[in-house]
Amino acid sequence: MKQVLCEQVGFSCDYVIDGETDEDVMRKAIEHIWEYHAIKPEEMTSDMKAKIKEKIQTL
Repeated sequence: MKQVLCEQVGFSCDYVIDGETDEDVMRKAIEHIWEYHAIKPEEMTSDMKAKIKEKIQTL
């Protein structure tokens, strides 16, 4: 199991994003950020995406 916390990538949000692979977590994180923080995937910077990937933890 892999996970990242939304607050770890710069949002004031306690949502936990989890998945079986880094790719699952990344996809779910992008969906969450779009739905709850109103940042569309195409508006996300490469730095933001890199930060998400960097913060993914293996449980």
